[in-house]
Amino acid sequence: MPPLALKNTQKGLVLLISLIVLVVMTLAAIALVRSMIASNQIANNLALRQGTTAAADVALEKARFWLVDRSIQAPAELNNASDKNGYSPKNTITGINGSELPMTITPIDGNKWRANVPWVYANPNKGNAPLSGADEDKAVNSSGYKAAYFIQRSCASAGQKTPNRSACDIQKMSPNEPEANSEYQMIYKVTVRIEGPKDTVSFYQATLF
Repeated sequence: MPPLALKNTQKGLVLLISLIVLVVMTLAAIALVRSMIASNQIANNLALRQGTTAAADVALEKARFWLVDRSIQAPAELNNASDKNGYSPKNTITGINGSELPMTITPIDGNKWRANVPWVYANPNKGNAPLSGADEDKAVNSSGYKAAYFIQRSCASAGQKTPNRSACDIQKMSPNEPEANSEYQMIYKVTVRIEGPKDTVSFYQATLF
């Protein structure tokens, strides 16, 4: 009988290389999963932002429509408050203790409205008439967002105002014209609060004149 061939002694090198490759593949898989999670979070945040922006655009347009309509059809109505339309003829508001709180910067407090702000909800469907707090459920659009807004005239007090001579913030319409020939427009500020999915709360402001 021929002599038996000696078996090769296992050194364990293949096992070591396999373990190293397995560790590298595991780390690569973990990095890929984390990258996908981060990408999904970014995409989700962008979608939420686009949703709030779209809802804010609708609310701002409806507020602008009411403001322009009143300035043409019944400008005297803009001299007084209209709670049902979310409008104030001044940039101050009565505080809890009866004092006047300055509102020239913003009518919001953190992620909420300040006390006594007569905000209204924008109707997400056809029609520009705002919704009251009792109709809050009707204010939710098809994407799950609802918008509330508040319009302020940039004046220290209510009543009839002449833009050229009033305690109001005004916009000069012809910057290059001499003062005697200049025309001014009253400035209005619209603040919108958006509530959406995943407890999303955003604020937007626009200045109109």
